[in-house]
Amino acid sequence: MIYTLTLNPALDYDMYLDEDLKLEHLNLAKEVNFRAGGKGINVSKVLKNLGVESTAIGYLAGFVGDFIKKDLEKDNIKSEFVELEGYTRINVKVNADDKETELTGISPEISKEKLDELIDKMSNLKNGDILVLSGSIPSSISNKIYKELSENVQSEVEIVLDTRGNLLQDNIHNNFLIKPNIHELRDMFGDKIETKMEIVEKCKYFLEKGVKNVILSRGGEGALLINENFVLEASVPKGSLINSIGAGDSMVAGFIAGHVKGLSVEDSFKLSVASGSATAYSYGLAEEKLVNKLYNEINIIKENY
Repeated sequence: MIYTLTLNPALDYDMYLDEDLKLEHLNLAKEVNFRAGGKGINVSKVLKNLGVESTAIGYLAGFVGDFIKKDLEKDNIKSEFVELEGYTRINVKVNADDKETELTGISPEISKEKLDELIDKMSNLKNGDILVLSGSIPSSISNKIYKELSENVQSEVEIVLDTRGNLLQDNIHNNFLIKPNIHELRDMFGDKIETKMEIVEKCKYFLEKGVKNVILSRGGEGALLINENFVLEASVPKGSLINSIGAGDSMVAGFIAGHVKGLSVEDSFKLSVASGSATAYSYGLAEEKLVNKLYNEINIIKENY
């Protein structure tokens, strides 16, 4: 079974404007889209669209939490959330004239008792399961919680870590997959990092820490997969960018879907890039029909060490 953990879920409310966002003025949306959000939840949703079952776990609170639970039920996605006091956050993203502005809400407090309740749920994971640890960590718990959780599950559980900056560096623990983007890689190492060779050399840092696969997204320049045996480079399929929210989560879902379906690393990576692109070219998350179309447009170049 695949478990996706979202410690900091949200209701994602996306607004699309015809013109630039004007401060201190009334701005009218031409289209809106709202859905259960949070990186782990996004992974579960795209996995479902690709025909792969998963269970969403984490924390929910208040009427927003109720909405998220019902939204997952509507999509026939299993969930095992721990209930908190307060309200799950609401995140607003305004898309105007090819520019994106994000407003992020406040997360509810997580007590030690509620943290222990989640840890107890996760103790049921078995060898062969996949655990996806995604997104930011609420300020009320340790910023090394992902590593602590990783150390407490069975040794044969495959762990995917998708977060950024210090949270990524502090929580690496023999991960099956991590997925930074080029901007996060530059921020992490404080370097310009322009060429493919420079990217590969920086990503070897993660391999030395026990990471099996690193997927590095580069926006319009495609993506790379780096492991101890080879480097894969994927082209970008044609399409118009509509919304970047969830594109990285979709890449994670695509790679996991390929992995559990028994595809090669190359084809799993190709499915990863197709899934991320399908979300970027849509108002919502990647749908299988578009993923399959884009999959056939992607070229993969392999370089062995």
